[in-house]
Amino acid sequence: MTAPDVRISIEYGVPVTGPDADIVLGGLMAYNAAALPAVTGRFSIVASDQESADLRAGLSISQWGRDAYCFWGIWVVPGVEPGPAIAAVLARTEAELVRRDADRLIMVVRSHDDTAPYLAAGYGVRQVIGPHIRGGNFTVLEKRLARGAEPAAPGLALAVHEPAPKRLAKEIWRITDARRQGLLAAPVKLVAAYVRDVSAGTPRGAALCYAVENDFMVDMVWLDDSLRGTGTGFAMLAAALDEGRKLGCTRAAVETMDCQAPTFYPQHGFRRFGYAEYDVPGLNMNFYDMKL
Repeated sequence: MTAPDVRISIEYGVPVTGPDADIVLGGLMAYNAAALPAVTGRFSIVASDQESADLRAGLSISQWGRDAYCFWGIWVVPGVEPGPAIAAVLARTEAELVRRDADRLIMVVRSHDDTAPYLAAGYGVRQVIGPHIRGGNFTVLEKRLARGAEPAAPGLALAVHEPAPKRLAKEIWRITDARRQGLLAAPVKLVAAYVRDVSAGTPRGAALCYAVENDFMVDMVWLDDSLRGTGTGFAMLAAALDEGRKLGCTRAAVETMDCQAPTFYPQHGFRRFGYAEYDVPGLNMNFYDMKL
């Protein structure tokens, strides 16, 4: 059952950086901002080549009080030596956070990413959740911050953007998404269940998913507030999961914060296998999976 003015469309190969996905991600970000406590600050740090100004590495930070969070780890452009780039970005980030009166950085390192550079920089493992997508672990690390000398970053120019200009933010997300797909080290099929307005065709919701080997990841989910309670969200997710079955996937997984939809997914047969606890109300992350 869906609302009468929308239709559900299964679509392949739609990039998460495209214009339709922009609407979905914008809606999801707006929902999260309204549901979570107001941030103390949000900024990105970007490392560029000193001569060419080409992007090399960076990260995005959200700060609540004296705690700062990085939810996607540090992105590094393919071909760039990750160790020195990550060390430089971490050092600049920590110095900036100390200046902003933060005393702890919580770093999320997602499936198949390397935790070694963070451990080398003094981060401790707070929690490991797995097996996650394609058998990798979701690792939460943290470090207590202290004022100190910021080491040099030869060949790199480091800049703070608050906020990042729209074009830069889009490029950062493109690199981040390409990198996370590459870390899976297997072919990735993008598939989405879009909820589209019948007359205009514009997105009013979507489940942006991907299939990798036998796993089907329900990656980003959003539904316009006007459609909540109409059965549309239930039908949207059911259509996405059916497509995962057609692709031969045998397991589906999803992450959702406490402020999002932790009671919704069990209605489809998902079970919770992990729970990442933070210190911001509504931010705790639930990890669900199910057999398809």
